Amino acid sequence: MGNTELEGTDSQEFPFQLFLTDDRYLSCKPIFKDSVIKSGNRIKVIFEWTEKEHKLYDCSSLKDLPEVYHKTGYRTKKTRQEAVSLFSCLEAFLTEEPLGPDDMWYCPSCEEHRQATKKLDLWMLPDILVFHLKRFSYSRYLKNKLDTFVDFPVHNLDLSKYVKKKDGKSYTYELYAISNHYGGLGGGHYTAFAKLIEENRWYSFDDSRVSPVNDADIKTSAAYVLFYQRVKTVIEG
Repeated sequence: MGNTELEGTDSQEFPFQLFLTDDRYLSCKPIFKDSVIKSGNRIKVIFEWTEKEHKLYDCSSLKDLPEVYHKTGYRTKKTRQEAVSLFSCLEAFLTEEPLGPDDMWYCPSCEEHRQATKKLDLWMLPDILVFHLKRFSYSRYLKNKLDTFVDFPVHNLDLSKYVKKKDGKSYTYELYAISNHYGGLGGGHYTAFAKLIEENRWYSFDDSRVSPVNDADIKTSAAYVLFYQRVKTVIEG
């Protein structure tokens, strides 16, 4: 919550107990009737559900939160999927895959529907390259937010071996911006990292807040869209 004033709040008005906590969740102070909370910055509140409310309400949406908090007040992180590299994501994107029964191909020779395969290739790449990581998984019965950490190069992303057309151009890229997504399917928050070329320094953009950030801190599991610029070299032409 931001720029919040919470006055005259009675925790008994809610089917759960409210606790005020700090950024590291090291302290939890219960919020009682007539509690007054004034803050020009963000505040963090923990909701403690009872067993009765767990049975009455559908809490399935909580599985999409990056972190959940049990009724004991201790923080429990969701199990994070195994980390993958950006190269493995690209190779999976380019791998030949069979299509399902709903995408059968009609063969004009045998006049029957046959199972088809799909294969994508890269023949040329632009100066500005955008990677949109698949963070939201949908199926007929399940929707899920993927929090897998994708390890991506910041410098010298070389994609030459993936390009089919050998035209003598360099396909080496430098990262200059990242769009991040926090939260689950029901709602979330976007932030960004961008590099100011003139200063050769990264900055964090979070709503109206802009602050410098270390290069080592721009790689997170919240990375959603990656922006690269091709490095011009003398071998072109």
